[in-house]
Amino acid sequence: MTPRHYTIDVRGLEIHWVEWGERRAEPIILVHGFRDHCRSWDFLVNELRNLLPEVWIVAPDCRGHGDSGWVGRGGYYHFFDYLMDLDTLVNSLGVRSMMLVGHSMGGTIASLYAGTYPGRVSKLALVEGLGPPGRTFNDAPDRAIRWLDGVRRLEGVTLREYASLEAGARRLQKTAPRLDDERAMVLARHAMRSTPQGTWLWKFDPLHRTTSPQPFYLEQFAAFLSRVSCPTLVVQGAESAQQTRGDTHARSRFLKKPSFVTIQDASHWVQQDNPSALARALAPFLT
Repeated sequence: MTPRHYTIDVRGLEIHWVEWGERRAEPIILVHGFRDHCRSWDFLVNELRNLLPEVWIVAPDCRGHGDSGWVGRGGYYHFFDYLMDLDTLVNSLGVRSMMLVGHSMGGTIASLYAGTYPGRVSKLALVEGLGPPGRTFNDAPDRAIRWLDGVRRLEGVTLREYASLEAGARRLQKTAPRLDDERAMVLARHAMRSTPQGTWLWKFDPLHRTTSPQPFYLEQFAAFLSRVSCPTLVVQGAESAQQTRGDTHARSRFLKKPSFVTIQDASHWVQQDNPSALARALAPFLT
């Protein structure tokens, strides 16, 4: 099913979002991951709508991703900027509550929102989304150096152009080798834009290639997780590199009502690798 497209204004920045289904009750809002886009949920949405045909699904492009605006020269991207995008979208929908599903970076955004406004979120599903490895205050100076050096180097970098969408799809398959040719082409079509010369570029802002200056502090994140009052489903891909971290259950102890599921035949990109199994796990939880 083809989604409907909209934009909202977040303090002068245009944020693109899509929706599937009719507007009923509370929506399921899907928040994508780093350097991804809202249409990466297409395969999961198709499966979910087979199981829950009456469901209303909304998915935004975070700023600097997909068809949303870039912050422009002098700006940067931080988790709380994404939080503002999500909050503006929720307010524009005029709903009192919602269900949130976040993948990777989107899981962190969804957690921050559910911890900020616990009364608004009725269900929270974190797909490989319990945040990056935690850092200490001592890590901050080194990250500041890496950030400054990275942004400075970016000024003179020529963006890589691809000769075709097929070339971009093959690049996606190197990152996510479980993607077959058809799904890789679908993702590339939404992840890339054409140039006047007939080549193709990724849509995400290249500023995302730099190291963020703000370390991820687990203590701060835990304060948000501890405020989440709704049931939370923690989803992992059985073949994800995240499995080796070993801190998933330790972080989950901050949640009041966690449950867990591991999706077989899936890496970090669970919604792309095995959308059918993920939908079967999400459907009973969300209903």
